[in-house]
Amino acid sequence: MKQYIIVLFMAFFIPASAIAQKYDFNPRCVEAYTYIQELRLEKGRALLDKEKKENPSNLIPYLIENYIDFLTTYINEDPDQFKSLEKNKSTRLDKLKTGDQTSPYYLYCQAEVTIQWAFSKLKFEEYVGAFTDVRKAYLLLEENQKKFPDFIANNKSLGMLHAIVGAIPDQYKWGINMLGMDGSIDQGLRELESILEYSETNTFVFKQEVYLYYAFIALYLGHDAQTAWDIVKDLDTKTNLINVFCKASVAMRTGRNDLALQTLQSRPSGSEYLPYHYLDFMVGLAKARKLDSDGAQYFERFLKNYKGKNYIKEAYQKLGWLALIRGDKDKYWEYQYYVKSRGDDLIDDDKQALYEAESGHVPNVTLLKSRLLFDGGYYKEALKLLEGKSVDSFSDKKDKVEFTYRAGRIYDMAKQPDKAKGFYLATIKNGETLPYYYAAASAYYLGIIFETQKDYPNARKYYQKCVDSDNKEYQTSLDGLAKAGLNRVKGK
Repeated sequence: MKQYIIVLFMAFFIPASAIAQKYDFNPRCVEAYTYIQELRLEKGRALLDKEKKENPSNLIPYLIENYIDFLTTYINEDPDQFKSLEKNKSTRLDKLKTGDQTSPYYLYCQAEVTIQWAFSKLKFEEYVGAFTDVRKAYLLLEENQKKFPDFIANNKSLGMLHAIVGAIPDQYKWGINMLGMDGSIDQGLRELESILEYSETNTFVFKQEVYLYYAFIALYLGHDAQTAWDIVKDLDTKTNLINVFCKASVAMRTGRNDLALQTLQSRPSGSEYLPYHYLDFMVGLAKARKLDSDGAQYFERFLKNYKGKNYIKEAYQKLGWLALIRGDKDKYWEYQYYVKSRGDDLIDDDKQALYEAESGHVPNVTLLKSRLLFDGGYYKEALKLLEGKSVDSFSDKKDKVEFTYRAGRIYDMAKQPDKAKGFYLATIKNGETLPYYYAAASAYYLGIIFETQKDYPNARKYYQKCVDSDNKEYQTSLDGLAKAGLNRVKGK
C-alpha cells in the first residue's frame, strides 16, 4: 500500500519533464521546421515556444531551434551575432541529453546540433573547433547507426560527411587526420540516394534537406549538372528563400542565367523573412553576366547591408569590371583600391579579386566580356567576341593564355571536345609556369573530358596535374574539384 501511495505521489507532484523527456516530431514541430526552412524564422520560433509551453517534455523543439541559430549565423556571417548565439550550443546539448536514451533521436539530435555549429565555426575561421565538432558528430552518428540501423535520418548527415571528406583538398589533410574519418563522394551520394528512395513511399520530415544536399554534392563534387538542375528546377520559390538561393545557384552554375535572375527578382520579401543580403550580390552577378551595368546598384546594396567579411572584395572587383566595360578607368582603379583595403581574403573568389588588384594588370575588355557572357551561359555571344582573333591578337602574356582558355571553355560547352582539348593543351603549355588559374583549370576540364570519354588514365593524369599546379588563383576550389575527380575515377 505504501509503495502504491509513493507512485501516486510521484505521478501527481513531480513535473512531467522530470519523468520522461521525449522526442516527438509532432505536426506543430513539423510546421515550425517548415517555416524555418523557408527562413520565416519568427513564425517558426513562435510555434516552438508554444510547443515548449504546452509539451515541456518534448525535446524536438530544441533541435529545431538550433536551425534558427545556424541559419542566422551562416547566412548573416555577423561575428558579433555568432559569439552571442554560440552560447546556446551547450545549453541545448545539455537539454537534449536528458531525453530517452532508447530513442534513435537521442544521439541523432546531439549530432545535428554539433555539426551545425561546426559549419558555422568554419565561416568564422575556427577551424580546430569546427573539425573537433565534426569528429564528435561523426562518432555520435556512427554509434547511432549501429544501435538503430533502420533509422533513415542517420544517412542524411553521414552521407553528406562522407562525400565532403572524399573531396577535402590536400592543404586540409591535417583536418582529415584529426577527424579520423574516411569516405568518398560515391559513398555519400549512395547514402543520400537511399533516403530519397525511402521518401518516395514514406513520410520523411527532412526530405527537402536531403534533396538539396544531393543536388549540391552532385553538382560540385559529382560533376552532374543535369541531376542537380532536375532536383531544383521545380522548387517552390514563392514562399521559400532557401529554395530561391538553391535554385538560382544551380541555375547560375549551369548556364541558366536568365532563369536565375528571374528567380532572384521574384523572390518573396518582407519582415517575416531573415534578411538574405547575399541574394542582392547574386542579382548583381547575374546582371553583370548579361553585361548589364544595372548590376552595380545590387552590389552596392549588398555592400551597404552585409555584415560579414566574405564576398566583399569580389563585390568591389565586379563593380570595377562593370566600370571598365563602361569605359570608366578611373572608377575601375577606385574599386581596385577598395578590393585591397576592405573585406577578407579567405575564400577563393576574394583571393582572386585581391590578386588581380595587387597585380596592377587591367583585364582586357574583350576577354572580360567574353568571360562574363560565358559564365552566364551565353555561349554564342561569348564566342562571337573572340571570332577572328588569335593568340597574336594580344600582346600581354596573361591575355594570350586567357584567350586560349576562354576558347577552350566555349568549345567545351558547345560539345566540341576535340577543339576544346587543343585549346586546353595550349593553355597548359603556355601558362603552367604563370601564377594564373588558366592552366590548372584547363587541366581539370581536360580531366572531365577524358572521364566522360571513359579514358580514365588520362582523366587521372590531368586531375593530378591540376592538383600539382602552383596557381595563385582559385587554388582551394580547383584542388577540391580535381580531388573529387580523382575520387570518382579511382580504380577505373
